[in-house]
Amino acid sequence: MTTPRCSRRLPGLAGLPLLLLSAGSGVLGSVLGVVATPVVSGAQAAPHGELRHLHGIVEDSVTGRPLRDAEVRVDWTVGPVARSSETHTDGNGRFDFRDLPAAVLRFSLRLLGYAPSTQVIDLARADRLLTVHLVTATTVLQEVAVRADTLAERLGRVMATNTLDAAALASTRGQTLGETIKNLPGVSIIQFGPSIAKPVIRGLNSQRVLVMNAGLRQEDQQWGTEHAPNIDSFDADAVTVVRGAATVLYGPDALGGVVRVDRAAVPDTGSARGDVALNAFSNSRQGALSLGVQGADLSLPGIGTTGYRLRLTSRVAGNGAAPDYYLSNTGFRELNGSLALGVQRAWGHADVVLSRFGTELGVLRQAHVGNADDLQRSMTTEPRDSAFSYAIGRPNQRVEHTTLRARSVFRLRDAQELEVVYGFQYNHRREYDNHGPLRFRNEPAFNLKLFSNSLDVRWTHPRWRGWRGTVGTSALAQGNQTLGKAFLIPGYDLWQGAVYAQEELALGRFSIMTGLRGDAISQTTLAYADLGIRSPAGTRAWRNLSGSLGAAYLLRDGLDVSVRVARAWRPPTVNERYAQGVHHGSAQYELGDATLNSEVSLGLEGSLRYRSATWQVDAATYSNTVASFIYLQPTQPVLTIRGAFPGFRYAQADARLRGLELATSWMPIRRLQLLANGTLVRGTNRENGEPLFDMPADRVTLSARTTGERAGLGAWFVGAGTLLVRQQDGVPNGTIYTLPTAGYALLQLEAGTQGLSLLGRRADVSVSVNNALDTRYRDYLSRYRLFVNDAGRDVVVRVTLPF
Repeated sequence: MTTPRCSRRLPGLAGLPLLLLSAGSGVLGSVLGVVATPVVSGAQAAPHGELRHLHGIVEDSVTGRPLRDAEVRVDWTVGPVARSSETHTDGNGRFDFRDLPAAVLRFSLRLLGYAPSTQVIDLARADRLLTVHLVTATTVLQEVAVRADTLAERLGRVMATNTLDAAALASTRGQTLGETIKNLPGVSIIQFGPSIAKPVIRGLNSQRVLVMNAGLRQEDQQWGTEHAPNIDSFDADAVTVVRGAATVLYGPDALGGVVRVDRAAVPDTGSARGDVALNAFSNSRQGALSLGVQGADLSLPGIGTTGYRLRLTSRVAGNGAAPDYYLSNTGFRELNGSLALGVQRAWGHADVVLSRFGTELGVLRQAHVGNADDLQRSMTTEPRDSAFSYAIGRPNQRVEHTTLRARSVFRLRDAQELEVVYGFQYNHRREYDNHGPLRFRNEPAFNLKLFSNSLDVRWTHPRWRGWRGTVGTSALAQGNQTLGKAFLIPGYDLWQGAVYAQEELALGRFSIMTGLRGDAISQTTLAYADLGIRSPAGTRAWRNLSGSLGAAYLLRDGLDVSVRVARAWRPPTVNERYAQGVHHGSAQYELGDATLNSEVSLGLEGSLRYRSATWQVDAATYSNTVASFIYLQPTQPVLTIRGAFPGFRYAQADARLRGLELATSWMPIRRLQLLANGTLVRGTNRENGEPLFDMPADRVTLSARTTGERAGLGAWFVGAGTLLVRQQDGVPNGTIYTLPTAGYALLQLEAGTQGLSLLGRRADVSVSVNNALDTRYRDYLSRYRLFVNDAGRDVVVRVTLPF
């Protein structure tokens, strides 16, 4: 037996620019799920002597913490000869096998205190990156040897998180990021027709929810509620949602939570291979095509053998449809591409990723009208123009987002790691009028260019007096140009610097996690004086601390509880301070307040996790008090030269948000899984006792899925579920617009297979039906709620063909 080399990677951040690649740049690690296939014996290696790379991480199924010293073994046969190789996980729970045959192998894991795990891994076509969760089990021993850190690694995660792995993402690919995660506990979305969906976590959204894209903060004017994250869903291999303030590691933008989008590591062995994904959506007649190619047979001068990954994606959709009519001018076109290069060397690994996201999308025409009478009529009658069309007319938006991210991870002695990230992002947003002097001119009313440069450095230090953790620093320089003919926000420059530390101490069944972060932010606005708008120049600076303290206790195998308190803060953004104009996507007139103060949050949360052979339960509760909470207050409609629009102004009040979250899974019999999750949020204005605006309605998701296997058909599944949304009775008094608050129920159906034999190749095929009964409804968080119903029935077909 041989003991392979071990590779360590930290999830999350990025690296140095291209010059680090020439010094030997590396591979981004991300968390992937594993779909096991039946055990196969006597597998033969693929022809041509191809070699594969199998690596990953082993975690506790309860706490999510990496497990150290797990015995990892792979077995295979070549002809009559049986072969095997084994290793042990390192202090970060990682294992690494290289130079394995391109064949089907038996993969097994053993660790004291956990049930053994065995599955079959197919390396015939590509390398594999795995995340394996071990379930605790009682073991009777004749002799016990104790290793100090082994039990400690089982404890710890005190934050509420959910991860969608590659298999789960496959059932939602082709949709927006918000649509992908909307059924997770504690999560909902603000919806703008079929093309825009923004994540809402525990009642908070936009500038309070940070999106991390492949380890880099997504900087794409995220402060606008109609500005969805500019991310290609086909590029994601895992999505993790952190619920609750995560400002210690991620900064003030994470006051409400984090959505982390991870990509698979750039391969470091094997020749070219890839996949083609085809999606079709009946509701908007959308077609999506994505082509991915990867390998590790590229040789670059001065660098040597280099891994690569290339992906191109195109999506085209026409008008979305409510049950009785089409939503006029809601089609979109999207063209995205990304290229990643990476190397792995003895000192560590690094990679460089270049990506571009481009979209043109229409804005619901009924929401852009000429005068106050037209506005009233559009809010009380069904659309007259309800024909299907792929054409995109006025009003519309064009958005391009370009990202360059370089990341290096240096492995140091004593399990230390130094991670360095550089990121450059350029976001260009143009919005075109439907009324006024620019209606017939190819000139954008809004023309915003956002430039961002960021640098992050993290050091994971060795254990010191029982403590192990991360110390880091980050810097951000950002500039926004306002070049359009109309005004919404002024140009500005933003500078931000931070230092932070997050540490964990494990004491038997009890563990403590604590962190502290200091941020300094400077915001300079540029003067604007035109069209009757007077926006002065000025500089305002903020400095403040974030911190958290949490504890977890393992009551018994499979059952643990945790509690956490966190202080977070967030300064007002430029749009909250200076907005003065019409937001095209949301079709509302917004007015800022330059005197707004920073939000300061103090939150308390607790969670319980239970795991057994048939049950999984995750429950969480929280109470979050926010001083100077910033929100949009509805006002009378505003008549402009571009039409009449519902009016809103930014205001502040002390607030409290409380909620409950529950997710359960039960397998009463083999191959049958029943799932349920629910979310309850209550937001209260503490100054007048009224509910806060834009709080999600209570919702429950119930579903059942049965699975099986059959030769030629592969691993199949059939499922059905329902989304139950309660009437939203938490609406402030005196709201001048008639908001939809009725509850509703939607039926969802699904069926599919992994490993279907199609045209001599293996394929993954699925069919899902959203809103199968074509139910008429309007969600309280839909931004088009004043004008039209939400989407009707949508039949979605997804096919993925590897090659």
